[in-house]
Amino acid sequence: MIKAVLFDFDETLQDRTLAFEGYMDAMLKRYFPDIDEKTAEQYKDDMVKTGNGGYVVRVDWYQALLEKWGCADRLSAKELAEHYDTTFGDHNVIFEHTVPLLKELKKRGLLVGVITNGPSYLQNHKMDESGLREYCDIVVVSGDLGVHKPDKRIFELTAERLGLKCEECVYVGDHPINDIQGALSSGMSAIRMNWGWFKDKDLRSDVPVIDDIIDVLKYI
Repeated sequence: MIKAVLFDFDETLQDRTLAFEGYMDAMLKRYFPDIDEKTAEQYKDDMVKTGNGGYVVRVDWYQALLEKWGCADRLSAKELAEHYDTTFGDHNVIFEHTVPLLKELKKRGLLVGVITNGPSYLQNHKMDESGLREYCDIVVVSGDLGVHKPDKRIFELTAERLGLKCEECVYVGDHPINDIQGALSSGMSAIRMNWGWFKDKDLRSDVPVIDDIIDVLKYI
């Protein structure tokens, strides 16, 4: 019997693709205020194409971009990476049906939580600014633990903190390895949010697939 529904954050509860648009606009306005619109669009295209949906070593990623843009001599990749980690959470774009879903799950007596990978400040800032923390019984950020998805221990620890077995939890996420494989390895069941960078990649016949978060209700 399912007693808890747990979620990834980016591309599951929020549209990270649109949130990234907001972040890029703010970053370019701060660090590249004099570039024209065409150059700005090219820079954004470079960021999207090389960003791997957020799964990059940020300093290395920015260093490569600065070198491509011819700016490595005047801008610091480390500073830009810190800007990302401290300001991305100002640009959340929560899916339309996220809050109605979380409310309905709570109404049904289910526990609700988030397990998200990333630095502590970055992910906790997202949760705080998103307004979603109030609907959660637990929020687990990998940067607070030193254990990251797909390591099954982060799923096991979350269930333990809720006083549950992994088999009593279902996990919803977009990443085929970090979210789906990780959850299944712990004994949780899984639901695939088919959205964003990993859309249509490595879908599994044994895991339900949704493209609107409200459709979680079909499988609970």
